[in-house]
Amino acid sequence: MKTRFAPSPTGYLHKGHIWSALCVAAVAKSKNASIHLRIEDHDKLRCSKHFSDIIKKDLEWLGFEWQSESIQSERYEIYEKYFEFLQKKDLLYELYKTDKPKIMLKNPKGEDFAIKDALEQWTYQFAVVVDDFEDGIDLIVRGEDLKDSVDKQITLAKIIGRTEMPLFIHHSLIYDSYGKKLSKRDGSEGICKERESGAQPKKVLSEICRLMLPGKDIPEEIGWGEAVAIV
Repeated sequence: MKTRFAPSPTGYLHKGHIWSALCVAAVAKSKNASIHLRIEDHDKLRCSKHFSDIIKKDLEWLGFEWQSESIQSERYEIYEKYFEFLQKKDLLYELYKTDKPKIMLKNPKGEDFAIKDALEQWTYQFAVVVDDFEDGIDLIVRGEDLKDSVDKQITLAKIIGRTEMPLFIHHSLIYDSYGKKLSKRDGSEGICKERESGAQPKKVLSEICRLMLPGKDIPEEIGWGEAVAIV
């Protein structure tokens, strides 16, 4: 099997991302799956190479390992191929809410959704389905906030020719003191600050595991492999 960890470089990795990476690695280990690192930089306005580079440094510092990788911004020809396929099937239409339209998919199973936004950027729902199909991802481990995307993504996957659907597993999230999930958009503090200040990755991992696994006896320092084993 093959799974993936797919951060978006719109900011720095925070503890919620590290928890997600631990969950991906734990499920991959249990199912003997390889891990693909995908940089999801389809949002041209918010993503940057600077954030991509820091994300990879943070992951390496923590001990996260992956066997293959890709960058969405290098895959536009692939997206165009599937876009043209949907056009030929007459499954796309323009939806005007501003002076520029979104390109919508006619969803036979439910609510229509965008394939391109009003800035002519590929949407998450479209790019991730194409990527998972092209990359042979058959195990998807991600946050529970994305459960509502499953039906749309399966529908699109079937339309573009995928016959066997991936296994979806959704993990719990880290929330702040106000009950909101950690978010780069809201300025959640990046792991890179701790790395650059000289913090030990084992202490960072221990803190995250203690927060998310309160019933387990976790040492004050724990390595990546040890953390994966207890998640």
